[in-house]
Amino acid sequence: MSDPEPERGRLRSSANRILETAIGLFTSRVELFGVELREEQLRFIRWLAWFGLVFAFGLAGILIGLAALSLFLWNTAGYGGLIGLSVVTLGTAAAVFRWLHRQIMSSTPPFEASIDELRKDRECLRQPD
Repeated sequence: MSDPEPERGRLRSSANRILETAIGLFTSRVELFGVELREEQLRFIRWLAWFGLVFAFGLAGILIGLAALSLFLWNTAGYGGLIGLSVVTLGTAAAVFRWLHRQIMSSTPPFEASIDELRKDRECLRQPD
């Protein structure tokens, strides 16, 4: 009769290798998630800075426009420059906003690489050897 001890040792060794592989796979996925999380944080900060710029130009345009309108109504000659400046600042804010909107809409979804890797892992597990 065969000795059950060597078979248990091989079974235990196989289970340990499977567990080690699973832990390694999980670790690499967590690391990838961490890298992507950092990228998303940086992208959020960059977008926040651009929104701040849009807000600043928009506010400047509104303030200049109101000042120009009040000055124009007060003294109706020579204030076309202020109105032009208001148009330029509001136009700049609108152009930056449109550009930023296009950037956001065309960017890749967050954590796309992690999701793709998990899908590949799932497909590999479904396929029989």
